[in-house]
Amino acid sequence: MAAAQTTPTARLLNLLVALTDSRRSMSREAIRDTVEGYTRVPAGASDAELKKADASFERMFERDKDALRHLGIPLLTVQDAHGTVLGYRIDATDAAFPVLDLTPPEVAVLSIATAYWEDATLGDDARQALTKVSSGTLAGEAAPVLSAGRSSAAGAAVAALLEAIEDRRRVVFDYSSATSGLTERSVQPWRLLTRGGAYYFQGYDTVRDAPRTFRLSRIQGDVAATGEKDAYELPATWPEAFSPQQGGTAVIAARPETAHALRARGTQIGAEGDWDLIRVHYRHADAMREEVLALGGAARVVEPQELAAQVAEHARAALEVCRG
Repeated sequence: MAAAQTTPTARLLNLLVALTDSRRSMSREAIRDTVEGYTRVPAGASDAELKKADASFERMFERDKDALRHLGIPLLTVQDAHGTVLGYRIDATDAAFPVLDLTPPEVAVLSIATAYWEDATLGDDARQALTKVSSGTLAGEAAPVLSAGRSSAAGAAVAALLEAIEDRRRVVFDYSSATSGLTERSVQPWRLLTRGGAYYFQGYDTVRDAPRTFRLSRIQGDVAATGEKDAYELPATWPEAFSPQQGGTAVIAARPETAHALRARGTQIGAEGDWDLIRVHYRHADAMREEVLALGGAARVVEPQELAAQVAEHARAALEVCRG
């Protein structure tokens, strides 16, 4: 079969088999000559044809090396004492994946984690990892997963911010706040934070010329990196990210056998008909609002009235969206 007729997947499989079966490392020249799918040097080729064939082989081989390592296969580069590359090999014992005997509920938990990254740049890696892990699990009764409880927008923002922090690049995004409404922000991101079960990131707001902390769930649309890499330095010491004055106490009415997370954090103070009354402290009003809304009618805010009004307003807006 000619090289042009060999698909990239078939060529990669040929390389995997050759490097695994070989007792010694294979040089680049041996790989090129013996592994089906690579561009070989045509007989009687001119200098231009030789140069083109060499470049084609180098591109294909570099892509295949990266693909094998991306798949978790330990491709080893063998060097001499002077650092000269002698060849490549794969140790079959190192490449063997340990047996993971996961239960169906454990696979379900991993599925929830994978779903969080579904729309982010990490989505392909997460799905591939789940496929590898779950492929060795014996078939059994599937555990029901009622809700993954994820925020795809937040997951995508995390991935974009991590990359921007690594590259030291400024990001721009639309941000919704109670004081300013929806505005465009331009920020040099510093670090990601979690507090009260929510994601935040801290950075330098270049428009307001001051450090700011942003909640990821308030970001509207995409986070876009802009400008040159290494455009700024991280601060030597971190400024205060959260105000100690944030938070409050709420009284939540919940149906029996529901709102377990709220009950674990709070204290039941009585009952109101068929509702249990739970007093719970919260750090951020919007996080408390989202938690009550996520219970789908099994909980409502009794106090404070301002928080109860926010929950009712968001519930009505959700109904309007559902009705079209």
